[in-house]
Amino acid sequence: MIFGLVYGKFGNDYPYYFLESLGMVPFVMASTYITIYLILPYYLRKQSFFLSLIFFLGSLLLTCTLQRMFLRYINDLEIRISEIYDLSFLSLFLETNFMVGIAMAIKLIKTGVEQQKEKFEIEKRTLQSELNLLKAQIHPHFLFNTMNNLYALSIGQSTKTSEGIAKVSDLLRAVLYDCNEVYIDMEKEIALIRNYIDLQTLRYGNRLSIEFRIEGCPTGIRIAPMLYITFIENCFKHGSSNDSDHPWIKILLRIDHRQIYFVAENSKPQWINGKVTEEKGGIGLENVRKRLEILYKNNYNLTISESDHQHKVELVLKAVEVE
Repeated sequence: MIFGLVYGKFGNDYPYYFLESLGMVPFVMASTYITIYLILPYYLRKQSFFLSLIFFLGSLLLTCTLQRMFLRYINDLEIRISEIYDLSFLSLFLETNFMVGIAMAIKLIKTGVEQQKEKFEIEKRTLQSELNLLKAQIHPHFLFNTMNNLYALSIGQSTKTSEGIAKVSDLLRAVLYDCNEVYIDMEKEIALIRNYIDLQTLRYGNRLSIEFRIEGCPTGIRIAPMLYITFIENCFKHGSSNDSDHPWIKILLRIDHRQIYFVAENSKPQWINGKVTEEKGGIGLENVRKRLEILYKNNYNLTISESDHQHKVELVLKAVEVE
């Protein structure tokens, strides 16, 4: 329609030039589809600019030659090589190149958007697979330590064993159901922490001083499940279990607007039987770091510090609010 209007005004014969432009559409379509569905994919796949340019120019030359032959035929003019490739051919070549170029630009933009979307989906699936793998590692690790606590109660034929089994049952329920979600309600995470602390209290009794404080309102806040358990486990495993004197653990969870501030501190025994105690590492802390990087990216700050007498973990992260 554009060329029909332009040439119709120039030649003062709109019907003829509209029909002529309509007759040119199949040729332009052929050149366009050859370019965007054959030549362009070849270039993107092979990254061969020179060959792709030759194919593109060859396609345009062939299309424009057929167009010139068609135009001379409908105007009852002789089809001669010398008269096909004249100044009008150059004008036709530029017009066809212009239209094919617009279509190619649209196709390139569309391809770029699709590739970006596909890349994003691949990254998303990769992160989800990695997160699922980390969860699969966390659950056995957590349950292994929990069962060890229960075993410690059973060795002494403690009357608290049945209560411990009930606590383990609640923990198992949380692991099986809540931990399948990416984020859970903060109240559920707090309940999981309390349950675990209660189970540990059954084991250590009065010889361990435990302080767990919550500041702020957890309602309407969501968090990744079992995010703090590893730090709390380490307080018991690497701190109080080795301290024969007066072990203590302090845990603070403060919710301030959209920030969650978590601190876990435990006493650190320095000498046992004349030997310096050594902290043993595990997969738990490394998994937490990876989960934080996947789920919170730049919205968290983890600091782990220690002195001669205590070990301290501080985690500040941006809360996920319920929509």
